[in-house]
This record gives sequence, C-alpha cells and structure tokens, in this order.
Amino acid sequence: MTRLKTRFAATLVRLGPFEPAPVLAVAVSGGADSLALALLADGWARARGGRVIGLVVDHGVRPAAGLEVPLVAAWLAARGIEARTLRLAAPGRSAQALRRARLQALARAAGEAGTLHLLLGHHALDQAETVLLRLARGSGERGLAGMAETRAVGPVRLLRPLLGEAPSALQALLRATGQPWVEDPSNTGQTTRARLRAALRDRHGEGVAVRAALEVAITASRRRREAAETLARSLAEAVQLSPLGFALLDAARFAAWTEPLQREALAALLRCVGGHHHPVRGDRLTALLSHLQCGKGATAAGCLVAPRGRAMLIAREPAAAAPPVVIGERNPVWWDRRWRVWALPGDSVGAVGAAEAAALRRVTEEVRCIPSVVLATLPAIRRGGVLVAVPPILYDRGDGGSAAEARFRPPEPLVTGWEGGAERGSLEAW
Repeated sequence: MTRLKTRFAATLVRLGPFEPAPVLAVAVSGGADSLALALLADGWARARGGRVIGLVVDHGVRPAAGLEVPLVAAWLAARGIEARTLRLAAPGRSAQALRRARLQALARAAGEAGTLHLLLGHHALDQAETVLLRLARGSGERGLAGMAETRAVGPVRLLRPLLGEAPSALQALLRATGQPWVEDPSNTGQTTRARLRAALRDRHGEGVAVRAALEVAITASRRRREAAETLARSLAEAVQLSPLGFALLDAARFAAWTEPLQREALAALLRCVGGHHHPVRGDRLTALLSHLQCGKGATAAGCLVAPRGRAMLIAREPAAAAPPVVIGERNPVWWDRRWRVWALPGDSVGAVGAAEAAALRRVTEEVRCIPSVVLATLPAIRRGGVLVAVPPILYDRGDGGSAAEARFRPPEPLVTGWEGGAERGSLEAW
C-alpha cells in the first residue's frame, strides 16, 4: 500500500503543476477503482493542506443507481470527503452519448466547484483494453497511445493518474482500509469491452497481454506527445488566434512544413474554430489541402479557409452558424458550440448576418478591420427581432443591451497537452 501511495504521489507531481493547498475533483462511481482514487487523492491533498471533492453521477440508466449514489456519497462523507451528486439530464441512448454527457457534467461541476483538476479512475486494465480494441479496429499509432494521462475538457484539466496501476492493487488498498465498493455490472455484461475482458481472463490486470498492451501505449504515447509538442510550437510561431473566433495562419511558414504537419495543423485549427469535439475527417483534410496548394480557398468542417494577403484566414462558415436561441433564466448559454453568452432573459442570440454586418461597417469605424465573414458570424443579441448588441466587438445600441457578454470558448482549445508555458505567444488568445 505504501508503494502504491508513493507511485501515485510521483504521478500527480509529474502531471502537475498544482496550486498550494490543492483542491481536486474526483469522479466517484462507487467501483473499486474510483473509490481507491478518491482515498489516494484525499491523502495526497490533505498532506498539502488541500482537499478532495467527490463527484458522484447518477446516470439515470440503472434503477439500482438510485440506491448506490447516496450510499457512495455516505462512504465519502464517512472519510471526511465532500460529496456532490450529479444527475444526467437526457444523456442519450448510446454508450458514447452517455460517456460524453457524463464527462461534460463532471467537468462543469468541477469548474463550478472552483477546481482546475478533475481526476478519473481508469487503471492499467482499462488502458490495455483500450489499446487492444483500437488495434482490432485498425487504429494508427495515435490511437494505440490509448487514453491520455491529461487533457483539457472545458474549464478543467482531466487527469488519469492510475493508468499504470493494476486493479488488484486498488482493491487491495480498499481491503486494507476496510472500504467496501460496488461491482459495476457492465464489467460482466455483453458489451465489446466486457467480452474482451472475459477473453483476457485477467481480471487482476497483471498478465502478459496487459503488460504488452501497456508497453505499446507508453511508446505510442511518447511519440504522440512529441508530435503534439512539434505541432504546438509550429502553431505558436505561425498562428494568430483571435478572441473573435478566427485565426490567421502565416502562409509562408505553412508552405514550409511537411505535409503531415500541415494536415495536423489544419485539423487543430478547424476543430477549434469550428467548435468540434472530435478531429476532422482525413478525407476533408485531403480535399482542403489540395485546394490550398492550388492557391484557392475552400470550406471544410463548418469553416472557411481562404488566402488573405500573406496569411490564410480560418473563420466560421456563415452557412454553418447555429440558428438563434432564446435566452432563458439561466445564464450563460452556449451558442454555435463556440460562444458562451450572457444576456437578459427573453433576448435571443444568433449570428449578426451579412446585412447587419454591412450596416455596422457603415456606422462603426472600429469594425472595418474585421473580416466580413467573421463579423457576420459573431453572436448578436436581439430583442423583439431588433439588434441591440454585438458583445464581442463591444457594440451596444444603448438601450439595455449592455447586459450582454460573449466569450469565445470552443469545446477544445487549439493546443492541448503542451508545456510550452510563456512560449505560447499569440496562442494565449484562447
């Protein structure tokens, strides 16, 4: 148990940095892995004057969860760990939709609790299964890196400090401390992952196949990290990312890059500017790159990419902007997957549009340097169908629209997992 605590502390230090008296949010399902994580994190944080907040999610899928959630919260409270329960609202029917809804709810709750770090309890067997499943699907080296130890999710950093730990070690910790846990029925069900786990015949996560898969993940992860650092440094040198939700890419630097780096850079820019959770499909990148090599602009993944002097403009495609939504009592609202918007209840938020963008250009000198396509796709506040404010450019008609505010916050930042620090330069706009 002492060795496990020592390894855990070393992993957290490596995944840091952490503030003094750290506050850590831990997703706690009630299974052995998440409960062990909560106990390890609690001991680590207390030793540094900090604390842990356990986030317990009721997925609303299994009837038994209604009994398990308060039980898990009581277990945490008995250990002096604050517990906050979350219930997913309409998470979706597919396993992927459920996972996404759960992660979003956890990230949001962690952000509201004022912590930067959200810890998940995925362990070595989970990582090995991920690698083997991706291998069976023909994944490339990037996929074989498995689950990342750390990445940005909304307002928080997601950390997986147990990826190198066997589930048997986590269960031993709980037994030694007298802590019971809940067995997850999905581990023995008919899902693809459950069938793979049964085929491995290694529920302790200590076998040869698991160790080999972990070695694959470690090697691929190192190469993925090196590629991410190269991409981040290249983008920092070549990209100006605007808080208005567009980017300018130095055309000469882009032309000097290798084609793989060009594709990675375009994928990152399209995902950020287009407000996507997932990478852009390879065939779309191929078509876009072909147009750019011929000096032509094109659209891809909801974005317009076009030459602009010595740079290339990457902006939201007007036709892809989200329709208007009415502001309710709760602020802020997410609009167009990229903007966090505050406004008065009853107002609506939607794109400025080409006509009103042209009118703004005639009366507001400050916006004349903003590309027309960018201005047309900015979030505009309307009251009774009349434009009252465009918060990103501080335009306010003067009759109450000043309550509006908008911040560019796409689901994924332009650069993730890079420790470039002050070298980020213009990328700090994100």
